[in-house]
Amino acid sequence: MDDLRERIAYLQGLAEGLKLEEGKDESRILKQVIDIIGDMADEVDDLQIAVEDLEDYLDSFDDDLFDEDDEDEIDLDLDDVEDDEDLCCCCEDDDIDYVEVECPQCHDIICFESDIVDDEDIIEVTCPNCSRVVYINDGSMPVPEGSKKDEGEDS
Repeated sequence: MDDLRERIAYLQGLAEGLKLEEGKDESRILKQVIDIIGDMADEVDDLQIAVEDLEDYLDSFDDDLFDEDDEDEIDLDLDDVEDDEDLCCCCEDDDIDYVEVECPQCHDIICFESDIVDDEDIIEVTCPNCSRVVYINDGSMPVPEGSKKDEGEDS
């Protein structure tokens, strides 16, 4: 920005060195053009300061978000869990029937709606921990315990 201001000052000096007559149209136009360029440089400088302030604000806002995320992390110690049912909080919903399947790779308990077993579309249920497929409703896997088909309630 300083380079631009130096160039404008040089241009003003050149215009004064031309010794144009004050009353002539060329002199007034040249003076106005140089003044407008100076005003534009001031505006650009103000915009640059505003952008820097906005960047600082966004950086502080971003830092605050990451600090909150770090504070809100929950440390879940699975050794403190007494029952396998406690691992799957979604199974406590009374309105929806869930099926629990143990992941053969990481041994997490995966819960999914029992309606998936009877769904006409092929649905793969994957473990959210290790991404392994734990159930496919295409008949290639045994029907999980607790599903409607397992209980003999075919629909």
